[in-house]
Amino acid sequence: MNKNIITYIAPIQGFTDFVYRKAFDKTFPGTDAFFIPYIILKNEQILKKYEKEILPENNPQKRAVPQVLVKNGAELVQLSKLLSSLGYTEVNLNMGCPYPMVTNRGKGAGLLPFPDQLKRMLDNFYERSNMKLSVKMRAGLHHPNEVEQIIPILNEFPIAEIIFHPRIAKQLYKGEILKQTFIAAGKQSRIPLVYNGDIFSLTDFTEKQHEFATTENWMLGRGVLKNPFLPSEIKAEYFPVEEKRKKRIEFHKRIFEGYSESMDNPGNALNKMKQFWSYFCYSFPNPQKTFKKIKKTSDLNQYQRETNSIFNENRDGN
Repeated sequence: MNKNIITYIAPIQGFTDFVYRKAFDKTFPGTDAFFIPYIILKNEQILKKYEKEILPENNPQKRAVPQVLVKNGAELVQLSKLLSSLGYTEVNLNMGCPYPMVTNRGKGAGLLPFPDQLKRMLDNFYERSNMKLSVKMRAGLHHPNEVEQIIPILNEFPIAEIIFHPRIAKQLYKGEILKQTFIAAGKQSRIPLVYNGDIFSLTDFTEKQHEFATTENWMLGRGVLKNPFLPSEIKAEYFPVEEKRKKRIEFHKRIFEGYSESMDNPGNALNKMKQFWSYFCYSFPNPQKTFKKIKKTSDLNQYQRETNSIFNENRDGN
């Protein structure tokens, strides 16, 4: 096992919630940090739907880092104080969310065109908080050169690390990764850069490791949702076919039990499981056919029969 490679699980809203994180950590040990999908304030209160996400008992991993989505220093300080009271020692600032409903409000990647605003936010934070702070960001909102104005601001502060997804917001998750932008940011930054973006396989990782040779820490997102063995593969830890099959079943069981307990009715639990399978289906030889079977289920009993059938039909692994 290659212990020199550090892997993080990305904060993916709606997918890597506390049920997923707990199940993943129990089934596939070895991931170095889990980032909690962003929480926000409304009327100076955390929305109720985010409360379970940050409860300490729902985050037993050795390193769980809550992410926040804010538009000013006051919100960042308020959220950091609340998280500190729960026992967290670090917080991650979202400067990368690309969706217009977020960026139009000056949050996420909407912060990137305004370096002076960011400086005021960070001044406010470091004057009033002792928490460790990292940022997750894109190359820009409209243009990739926006990062050139942001890095010098970040360099002024004791930022722990910059998790960098080298795309601009309008690309969402499509189009080419801006490789040269990531390399240039690494040269400009005094802060360690963590790479994030388009690592779906061991081959993808190996290529990016070669391209970004000085990078030591890696954040994995959609690739893990498709293949939960990806962090293990990156660290050169492999499992026999039968053990992989058992781990898939075990992982699914934990996810299913988690949503069955945490959702307020069976219909919502079923919808969460269907969402889970929109990526988990890629763990099987014919993902579209597999997901189609799941989508057709109308209640949890039918769902359980269908999933049992899927696991039984795929005893040889893939």
